[in-house]
Amino acid sequence: MSPESPLAISERASKPPGKVRGWFVAAVLCLGALFLWMAWPSGPEESPYDLSHADGKPRFWATTYPKAQRPPGLTPRQRLVWEWTQYRQRHRKRNPAAYSFPGRPAELCSISGLLNQCMEVSGTQYLIAVEIGGAVEFGCTNPVNGAQWVAAFEHTIETRPVICYDYAKKRSFQDILLLIRETPGVVKVVPRTKLGEYRKAGLVKSESQ
Repeated sequence: MSPESPLAISERASKPPGKVRGWFVAAVLCLGALFLWMAWPSGPEESPYDLSHADGKPRFWATTYPKAQRPPGLTPRQRLVWEWTQYRQRHRKRNPAAYSFPGRPAELCSISGLLNQCMEVSGTQYLIAVEIGGAVEFGCTNPVNGAQWVAAFEHTIETRPVICYDYAKKRSFQDILLLIRETPGVVKVVPRTKLGEYRKAGLVKSESQ
């Protein structure tokens, strides 16, 4: 048997073993699938910019899940694990009954802040009419679970007047809010006196709550 030439030995040595190549390809495919999954839209995330008035200005803004600040100095692997954990936190199925809220006296609470918290508890996204702002008095006498807490806050903004602002007329007004459930997992929140305007603009399709 003739000995191999130095060039042939060098080429054979430079090729990684088939098992190593297989693991490398599998890792690349897994990473690609992971990033596609993380980028793929999931759950009720209807953009408020798709719900515009005829003048092109957004008429709703959408509640969002809280996003943690990524720690500095993470390695690529730690960064991938951190991003994956954040993704799972935002898109996991919510169990409102697993949350617990202590009783507390009524006090002024930010409407936008508490609706964001309602979304974190229940997974329901709220599309809030731009006229709505400010605060509402809210509290629970007894300890409640997450489902009860969300229901209590929704009932509060449906039954107590809140301060709104009419941008066209440039004036403030008080109104009761309507929670309109057109599609599963999404609730539109509109001032009662503005419902006709929103329906005429095609931004609200149903009066059912």
